[in-house]
Amino acid sequence: MTDDFSKKHYLIIDDFTDMRAVIRSILRSLGVNHIDQARDGNDAISQMNHKRYDVVLCDYNLGSGKDGQQVLEEARHRELIGVDCIFIMVTAENTREMVMGAVEYAPDNYLAKPFTKDLLKSRLDKLFERKAHLSDVNKALMAKDYGAAIQELDTLLADSPKNLSDLLKLKTEICLMANRHDDAMAIYEQVLAVRDITWARFGMGKVLYAKKRHAQAQDIFRQLIELNPNLIAAYDWLSKTQVAQQQFNEAEQTLHAAAKHSPRGLKRQQLLGDLALGNGHAEAAEAAFGHAVTLAKHSILNTPALFAGLAKSKASNNKPVEALKVLGEIDKTFPDKPEAILYKATATATIKQQQGDTAGALDALRSAEQTMTQFGEASHFKLDLEMAKTYALLGQQDKATELLQKAIANNHDDDEFLMEVVRTCREAKLEYDAETAIREIQQGVVKTNNMGVQLIRQGEYDAAIKLLHDAAEEMPGNKTINLNAAKANIMKMEKLGATHADILNVRRYVERVQALAPQDWRLNDVISRLRKLAPKV
Repeated sequence: MTDDFSKKHYLIIDDFTDMRAVIRSILRSLGVNHIDQARDGNDAISQMNHKRYDVVLCDYNLGSGKDGQQVLEEARHRELIGVDCIFIMVTAENTREMVMGAVEYAPDNYLAKPFTKDLLKSRLDKLFERKAHLSDVNKALMAKDYGAAIQELDTLLADSPKNLSDLLKLKTEICLMANRHDDAMAIYEQVLAVRDITWARFGMGKVLYAKKRHAQAQDIFRQLIELNPNLIAAYDWLSKTQVAQQQFNEAEQTLHAAAKHSPRGLKRQQLLGDLALGNGHAEAAEAAFGHAVTLAKHSILNTPALFAGLAKSKASNNKPVEALKVLGEIDKTFPDKPEAILYKATATATIKQQQGDTAGALDALRSAEQTMTQFGEASHFKLDLEMAKTYALLGQQDKATELLQKAIANNHDDDEFLMEVVRTCREAKLEYDAETAIREIQQGVVKTNNMGVQLIRQGEYDAAIKLLHDAAEEMPGNKTINLNAAKANIMKMEKLGATHADILNVRRYVERVQALAPQDWRLNDVISRLRKLAPKV
């Protein structure tokens, strides 16, 4: 095992020089040769951005900036560490809030200060065994080539490894990312037939949710919570099933319970605030958004939507002065960002309207409209929804309806977003039958897709390309339509040869999807096929 230690690259993150020296000395005594050190969270992220590490030993409390949880959060979010990297959280704290918060981001292990050389060696030995031979899997994941990642895992699984359970769990996670729900379900059923393991039962609930079997998924997540009230992720997924069934008050209560157990979940606090505000529970919304804004201060997940939510909550609680003060923080926190300008303008319009200042509200709305033009043809659906809410509040029902129809058409297969549309109409008391509109728009998009596929099968590439191109121009934010338009062009080029014009068209479709959803599981296939046709792309 000494060779393993000596070949790996380590990063020690601690704000105390003496502690870094102690950990470095322990690693040296284990035969480690490659050790870097970071004095705080920003320094750590900077170093991980420039170098890939095999092992990261990170203190939880790093002083006034990012804490260890936020370092792990950002490293995962920006893909600075992969499935082959070992991340160990080191801490002298053992408060419930810290432990529950850190658990949510699932570091590979914990070490309580002070720790001995033997304890660190024992933990690393086990973790090296768990992470053995995952470098090729990680390379495939970084390239978003989920099929190749699964193939690599299948090769490892064929040898009946000691870390069988870990590899099976990782394979199911990748299957879910690749939308291979049946493959994931088969593994869950195989594992559960031998033993009732939490991760397999939990995964089964995710698959049922993806298949829109919401009531069955709900039962699974409820059972998991009953068995383990500290399984915080089960609360999150239970709330998803409740929202999908329009049980909005129940979803709020579920997230409230989760936040009591683990108050440091930023995304959870934001969703809790959104639900509470929509349900008319302004005090609960203010508390949740207030907590979220505090948590987000050093987080990669910080967004102006949090400040806008807090401001609206305060305004609903008859605190207009405090609300406007919160909006003033947006400029300082997100300088020169169009998204921030938009959220500030829409929240200002909302607050002014609640104060009876219609002229001020309309001025803010005009500012928001001007900002929307900066996002081009495919604005993010969250921004469309924010604008629609503001139009509805100011009595501009037609504009709200037009924007919602556009948003539905651009996101016809995103069930969670479509339920947000339904919830928005309910909250804004908008006279718009969102559920009927969703069904009708979905039918139209599916019909267009099916016609395109049929034309391609018949070898009528030009007709298919025109049909899907026209649809993509009408719905530039629709990821499925744009990817299918790209595929139609690619299939024609694969059959008849590549042209410069066709390559440019495909690149345009791909860039649209990359701008909206860079993690979309379908992108890799399109990009890899395009590169074969045009290697310099």
